[in-house]
Amino acid sequence: MEKNSQGSAPPGTEMVHIRPYQLLGIADDFADQEEIKFFMPPAQGAGSLSTLESVLLIKLLRLVEPDYIFEFGTYKGYTTRLLLENLTASDAQGPRIYTLDLPELSEVVFQGKDKELAQEALGFQRKYLQCARADLVKQLLQDSMTLDVATLPARFDYIFVDANHELSYVRRDTENAFRMLADAPSCVIWHDYGNPQFPELTQYLDELAHETPLFHVQNTMLVFHLRGKEVLPPNA
Repeated sequence: MEKNSQGSAPPGTEMVHIRPYQLLGIADDFADQEEIKFFMPPAQGAGSLSTLESVLLIKLLRLVEPDYIFEFGTYKGYTTRLLLENLTASDAQGPRIYTLDLPELSEVVFQGKDKELAQEALGFQRKYLQCARADLVKQLLQDSMTLDVATLPARFDYIFVDANHELSYVRRDTENAFRMLADAPSCVIWHDYGNPQFPELTQYLDELAHETPLFHVQNTMLVFHLRGKEVLPPNA
């Protein structure tokens, strides 16, 4: 897979709101492979993706064909499992998905229901462990505020930011994500944009869109930055 540094759009001026088909309709190398591995979202919903969001994550996975994935926020491992089971082939060696979560909650500032969800995740047998290829996942137990990206063994083509949604964490995780991001094709994805529990997250991403191209997919809480692929214009 040849990579380059070409971006998907000129520098952003504001958040671009697109319909799902504008992402799903981008050509990829999997036209003859319609089948994907999918899991029903848990009944309670909180802390997981919607059905549409799950499909869009897989589409971005196919567009980027990552060697290495980094996930800020493991929770119960639902999204890790989804990405692992749909991971495209690569010559990359060792773990290909690095997923980070809190080892404990003392002195951590939370917003909304995040503390309750983080408490649920402590000691939970994460879902990706049920997969045959679980050895491709490296679990990191660390506060992302103290993460030193220079110690990580790879650059990451696909980064998902869905950990602590308190503003200082979102800012720190985002800044690290761009430090870790590989050349194109590559992407960074954020979850919970527009979630009324996290108004500061939404405002932060709206402000970030003035500096770098960001796309929000309507009817979802996903925002993404995509390098090396053009997002379809409306009515394309």
